[in-house]
Amino acid sequence: DVRSDELKEFYHNFDTTFLGLFPSFIGEFNRLLADDARIGVRRPGSLTTELRIFALVRLGITDTATIAALLHCSIRTVYNYRSFTQRHSRPDVGDLEQRVQLIGLNGIAARS
Repeated sequence: DVRSDELKEFYHNFDTTFLGLFPSFIGEFNRLLADDARIGVRRPGSLTTELRIFALVRLGITDTATIAALLHCSIRTVYNYRSFTQRHSRPDVGDLEQRVQLIGLNGIAARS
């Protein structure tokens, strides 16, 4: 299916470009979460849907409908991932999405 192949290529290009800009993103993001809620990746250099959502948040895109459109998923999916992840952030994190926007700035997000 051509559309499916194009979507896979988009995700691959997004993941590669984003991780090239923010190579410590996955580790820093996981340090904001409780130990049992940390997110693993299927293959090195790739992101899960949940990590892609927060990668877009890191880039300043916070509107749920916009994120859903960019990732070709439902608004409910984005909302559910965001809610679940916020509930499973470490108690000292505070506003998870605000901290995500600091990832890559000399480790500020993980230390704050």
